[in-house]
Amino acid sequence: MLSKLSRNKSIDFLIIYERKNRELENAILLQSELERRGFVCKIAQFYDGAAFNIFNHNPPGVIVVPHLYDTNEVARVVARFGRPSAIVNLQYEQVLSEKWEKHGHHNPKGLAIYGHHVCWGWKTVDRLHNAGVPRDNLHLLGAIQLDLLRSEFTQPENSRKQLAKEFCLPDAKAWNLFLSSFTYADIEEHRLAMNESVAGTNLSSFVKIHTKSRDEILIWFERILEIDVETIFIYRPHPDELNLEKVLKLQEKFDNFHVISAFAAKVWIEASDKIFSWYSTTIVESHFLDKAYSILRPYELPDYFDSVLLRHGVFVETYSDFKGIYLSSSKVKSKALDNKFIDMYYSTDNAQPSFVLLSDFLVNLLGRSTRLITPNWKLIFKYKIISLAVLLVYWLYCTFSLESIKPLKFKFLANWFKEFKTQIADGQELNSIRKTIDSRIGPS
Repeated sequence: MLSKLSRNKSIDFLIIYERKNRELENAILLQSELERRGFVCKIAQFYDGAAFNIFNHNPPGVIVVPHLYDTNEVARVVARFGRPSAIVNLQYEQVLSEKWEKHGHHNPKGLAIYGHHVCWGWKTVDRLHNAGVPRDNLHLLGAIQLDLLRSEFTQPENSRKQLAKEFCLPDAKAWNLFLSSFTYADIEEHRLAMNESVAGTNLSSFVKIHTKSRDEILIWFERILEIDVETIFIYRPHPDELNLEKVLKLQEKFDNFHVISAFAAKVWIEASDKIFSWYSTTIVESHFLDKAYSILRPYELPDYFDSVLLRHGVFVETYSDFKGIYLSSSKVKSKALDNKFIDMYYSTDNAQPSFVLLSDFLVNLLGRSTRLITPNWKLIFKYKIISLAVLLVYWLYCTFSLESIKPLKFKFLANWFKEFKTQIADGQELNSIRKTIDSRIGPS
């Protein structure tokens, strides 16, 4: 578990992460830079009870969060971690579909508009400003997740050797990577209902689109694996892709097919030779690493569903074309997206990486004499009660194992325990990531 955050020493910055594989490395990268500058910076997972500050004792100066959609989220952050002088939103979901852009779910609303929102590209700045977010609260600082892909920080050989050793993968063979995003494929009814409740819209069409496309792509994979028994094929599930039975059957059938969810996508992209995707925007990282990458589209996606960025790509629509690319030994690095479309959604500074620009901004923000606009006390109190309930479940998690509660049929607790185990990094994992980052950018 993460160690309890000290309340005796003021915390300048508290960085909250929610989805470990997507956000933790970025949080540690930012922490490293801020500590290098002499500030106290802590990291906590959103459900890590050891980090809760229910009674607002010695709150952090600035809290950095992965998303900030509405007044309820502002209340939850303040109730759970204390009242800072400012909240900074890294908003990890910026490249959306036409449906989500029109729906507006990802646009800050209510008191959330007064948070500070980090934007990766000018398209997001325009979208949020048009949605009512004050221009002074929108900050075009680029995408921190692309920083370690810069030429001065990449170590592809070291990454590959580390992964090969940890997962017993032959380093000498070619590695092909599939970045999955089939989060709605065969999704359970209760989970679909939960997502619909959060989004405020019907998502039943997503289930059909995800499931149909995944099933056809798995057929492609099975056919290619029957031909090519040498190339290593790595299937990296999305963090929220919970129904993997059909994928795991391929792993059981073919020795060179591996389903691996550990580590950030960029680590695997850096180490792999060819990258494939269906809908995941993580292929942008392939683009910045100058890797060969393809978008697999066995079925045409509706305009309302497709990504506003990926819809501009060149698609692989047939098994024959997929086979040709998969088996090709050509040195030409095929790329599915043109630079002009990437530039709309991802801004890069040639002089400074985003984590440096973001640190400059955070330090400047900490020095301002501002006071966060918070919701009324009733809403704050509501989320303090909810946070106390989460804290109780967290205590149970720390006290009892998942195996010990399974015989009791406590499905609610079992689901929470799985979430904690999957998303809360322990000290060993934190130290391992920090060591890797320090080896690239230098210790703080």
